[in-house]
Amino acid sequence: MPSPLAKLRQRHRDVLEGAERWYALRLLALYRLFILVLLLSLAHGDFAPVALGDRSPALFAAAGATGLALALLWLLLIHLRRPEHTLQAQLQVLGDIAVGVLLMHASGGVASGLGILLVVNVAAAALILSQVEGLFFAALASLAVLGEAVYTDLLGHRAPSYPQAAALGAAFFGVTLLLAAIKRRLLESERIAEQRELDLANLGQLNEHIVQHMDSGVIVVDPAGTIRLINAAARLQLNAPDLAPSTPLERLSADLASRLTLWREAPEQPVPRLRSPGNPFELQPRFTPLGPGGRAGTLILLEDTTPYSREFQNMKLASLGRLTASIAHEIRNPLSAIRHAAQLLAEAEQPGPQERRLIEIILQQSERINGIIDNILQLSVKRRGEPVELELAPWLRELAEEFASRHGDALVELDLDLQPGASALVDPGQLHQIVWNLCSNALRHGAGPDGRLQLTLGCAQRPDGGAALFVADRGPGVPPALQDKIFEPFFSGGAGGSGLGLYIVRELCAFNGAQIQLQTRPGGGALFRIDFPSPRQAAAHWPTRESE
Repeated sequence: MPSPLAKLRQRHRDVLEGAERWYALRLLALYRLFILVLLLSLAHGDFAPVALGDRSPALFAAAGATGLALALLWLLLIHLRRPEHTLQAQLQVLGDIAVGVLLMHASGGVASGLGILLVVNVAAAALILSQVEGLFFAALASLAVLGEAVYTDLLGHRAPSYPQAAALGAAFFGVTLLLAAIKRRLLESERIAEQRELDLANLGQLNEHIVQHMDSGVIVVDPAGTIRLINAAARLQLNAPDLAPSTPLERLSADLASRLTLWREAPEQPVPRLRSPGNPFELQPRFTPLGPGGRAGTLILLEDTTPYSREFQNMKLASLGRLTASIAHEIRNPLSAIRHAAQLLAEAEQPGPQERRLIEIILQQSERINGIIDNILQLSVKRRGEPVELELAPWLRELAEEFASRHGDALVELDLDLQPGASALVDPGQLHQIVWNLCSNALRHGAGPDGRLQLTLGCAQRPDGGAALFVADRGPGVPPALQDKIFEPFFSGGAGGSGLGLYIVRELCAFNGAQIQLQTRPGGGALFRIDFPSPRQAAAHWPTRESE
């Protein structure tokens, strides 16, 4: 059963074809009117050829006037579209043959040459009407011309003109058959073109359906960065369900636009992943130029790597869990003995400076190994959190003062950007560990050449009701190639680190339903932003965690 769209297209096609048929009739009527006016003008002028109306001027004038009147009548009927198209075309061609034969008879018969004018009318019948009707009028015109030749021969006015009549008849049939073949070929070509158009339309709908239902986000932007196509997955991943067409990519996602700029500057370099605040998606953008040199735009494919990352991390955690018991029993007990022995050596009488230094190294490295073991054990056993509605501004101010006093005001320079009223449902103890680890990481990697740390702590309320917390420094920042790796376990950007600090931070954020992402700070430095869930998302998250 045809679809409503197919019915509408067919109705539109029928209207166009009907308009074209009436337009062809109008052209034929105008041609008829022009020829009759021209013939009558030539017949009544001083420069008229002798053949026009030389046998019967009165008949010539009467036939011309009759044809002129019919031509005007046809124009009126064409305008009114009454009677219907086929009947009117048949009557017009029939009238043309009759008037043409009368004009030819009044001008001396077939030898006058006026019969050649009927070729156009017969050709019009072949184009406007069916092939059978076209052949019928070609035969009718041939018989009329032949009858005129016989009648002239019987009257004895002139020598017989049968060859001219036969030539005209052959011309009528030849033109009719030729135009019928051309018309048939054109109709076949039109049918094939319509089929191709339908196939292309169906293929376009299929492609659109596939693109819109892909799990990966698809965005097409032009060279100016304006969005030309975006599918449903990309709208969901970038939290833009009501995105208007022709929106700049910068307005949709500034981070994605910056990654597009990085890719255009260095296509061979890997592009960092994308995390949108408030969304649970971790997206890996992939860019493909469209057209030669990307002049037709860029195809952006957003692949959600969250399931792969989660599976990869679960595999790591499973392996880590199997090692935890061995680490606890096989390393911690000997380590305790080493530390105890070092303490006994330190209590010995009069240890030398070199011995004291060695004892200090043993104690420091033992403490470091013990910290690594604590971190590993903490990862393998996630204690249940106790979430409370925590106002972030006073809590951050208290933690900042504690961190500065612990490391000395001369070493840490604090800058607070606290928005009153920003609150989140979170476990305070775990949040303290998260922010403290971030501040310690900034002290280790974000300090200036003089060892001083310019640390900024801030919080704000998002439009969706969730809160955002950030920790920023003015250090050298994180290279783009490493931004996707810093949250992986055992990845360390410098000597002396276990590579578990930021991984623990991310795991604790996920345990509280929050998301953490690294952003490049304007003016230099690293900025870690934590987006806590909105009240609706938090209400759905914590019962789930408690039910585990």
